[in-house]
Amino acid sequence: MPISKERLGELALMGLYAKLERDGIKLAPKEIKRQIHNEAKSMGIPAAELAELVKLIYKKAYEETMAQLEEISPSAKVAVNEDNT
Repeated sequence: MPISKERLGELALMGLYAKLERDGIKLAPKEIKRQIHNEAKSMGIPAAELAELVKLIYKKAYEETMAQLEEISPSAKVAVNEDNT
C-alpha cells in the first residue's frame, strides 16, 4: 500500500525531530538565515517556505525544552522583561 504525501511528510518531520534532538540545534540567527537561503536554492524552493518549516521546528524544540525545565522547577517561574528594565 503506498504512503500518502501527508503521511510521508509526517514521517519525515518525525525523523528530522529525532535527528535534531540527538544532534542539537544552533541558535546563530545569521548562520540559520544563510543556511535557509542556501538550502532553499539547492532544493529549488522559495526560501520563505523553508523558513516557515524551520520556524516550526525551532518552536517545537523550544516548547519541549521549556516543558522539561518546568519539570525540574515547576514553581520557580521567572519573568523576563525583553527590554531589561
